[in-house]
Amino acid sequence: MHRCCRPSEKGVRLPSLLAAVFVLAASTVGAASGKEGGEYRPRGPITVTSRTMEAYKDKGLIVFKGEVVAREEFVLCSDELHLYADENREIKEIVALGNVKVVEGDKTAVGRKAVYDGVKRVIVLTGEPEVRQCANVITGDRITIYLDDENAVVESERDGRVRAVITPEGGECADKTPPPDADDRALCGFGR
Repeated sequence: MHRCCRPSEKGVRLPSLLAAVFVLAASTVGAASGKEGGEYRPRGPITVTSRTMEAYKDKGLIVFKGEVVAREEFVLCSDELHLYADENREIKEIVALGNVKVVEGDKTAVGRKAVYDGVKRVIVLTGEPEVRQCANVITGDRITIYLDDENAVVESERDGRVRAVITPEGGECADKTPPPDADDRALCGFGR
């Protein structure tokens, strides 16, 4: 018998094996490689492409709009991406809005909104979020990932139920991350 979940006061806490599925979301908006002052520390250069970019120095905000694709060691797609920086130009929050999709290896996360808090090191997926690894799927109304603890909480507000489909042996798996020189727009579902 496979124990998949245990109830908590706030929702369902996933055991560490399933929480690993959600560590994808650590990449969802750029997992930090080190915890230095609660700031985002990318593992490598981040390339962001979009139709437009707006910079607001006084607000410490950069907004990318239109078929946004951000690539680090993963691919993040959204309609809009907001990068908030502190006075030292360190990224403190990243918000992806509209048709959010993250692909890393055999893991995919989707939702309408993803927020990464660089100080608390927490990622929150909302808007019919779904995390998938191979044939395993977990859905709810809100998926919260605690990066430092490698824990996740899945909550449902509608009927108080989350859904986890766990396939023995993980089912068919394939690395979906395209090579660095690939056109990520196709992976995101954007037209050419």
